[in-house]
Amino acid sequence: MSIAENEALASLRILVAVARADGTVHNDERKSLAAALESLELPGGASVEALLAEDVDVDAELRVLTSADAREQIYRSAYFMAYADGTCTKEEQALLDRIAAATDPSPAQRESLDRMFVGRAKGGEPPLRVARIDDPARRAEEVKRRVLRHAVLAAALGAFPVPGLAIATDLAVIAVQLKMIRDVGGLWGHVVDRQAAKSILYGVGLGTGARLAVNNLAKLLPGWGSVIGATTSFASTYGLGAVIERLFAGGQAEPADSDALRAEFKKAEADAKAVYADQKDVILQSQRENKATLDSLTKDLEAGAISQEEFDARVAELA
Repeated sequence: MSIAENEALASLRILVAVARADGTVHNDERKSLAAALESLELPGGASVEALLAEDVDVDAELRVLTSADAREQIYRSAYFMAYADGTCTKEEQALLDRIAAATDPSPAQRESLDRMFVGRAKGGEPPLRVARIDDPARRAEEVKRRVLRHAVLAAALGAFPVPGLAIATDLAVIAVQLKMIRDVGGLWGHVVDRQAAKSILYGVGLGTGARLAVNNLAKLLPGWGSVIGATTSFASTYGLGAVIERLFAGGQAEPADSDALRAEFKKAEADAKAVYADQKDVILQSQRENKATLDSLTKDLEAGAISQEEFDARVAELA
């Protein structure tokens, strides 16, 4: 499955329109969109700034989407962007309805998306308990081991080949990253609840509707595909691990300066791509070991036998 370059650019413009559905692109949304778009080689020589600045004729862009794959995917990505951050405004819903009217998603597709986002955890559950390690050398070794395990699992999820179900696995990547933050915090003696972990994740620009929607759309771009999906998921998780290690080492359980944190993460994510090349064999082995479990869980999720929240939790346990 793939989409043409002009369809990809039209789809990205529509996502920008979803972000500014209430009349503007707010600062946090702009940063999240910019971070997501910068992770791609934009089609047609487009620049991030130009995409974020231009006025979007949504109906005209929807007419560009002539292939079935592009029409199906834009509704998924737009839905993802509107709902992934926890709330969908009335303006976002109105635009989502326009996209649905133009692309005609099937009842099964809409039901599947609804299941992914209804009842997702908002925080407040008991914190994970991970034993503190006071010895610096032993703690550093355990942090390194846990970060690598979580990044390898994220890579296996990022390589998931079916775009429709890739939304579910993208959400599971978030669950893996949240668990990693809480685990590493515990090793430093911090009891990190889910909401605090989310603050760190959002602080570096991960876990946002913008990043997830763009990444999911990118799975249909020619030359992107599952290999780049695996690389991106690994690099973002491993880079996040480096950032939170320094955060907790400095005695912080939550970020103080989000701009500085994003800049630090961007560098760490770029550095992590070199680590991915060294870990390819380990990642492939993880994909083989977890394939049967992931296949079974995604079938259960697709059939409605388990919720997205249950899927996330069971996947995160694999790390």
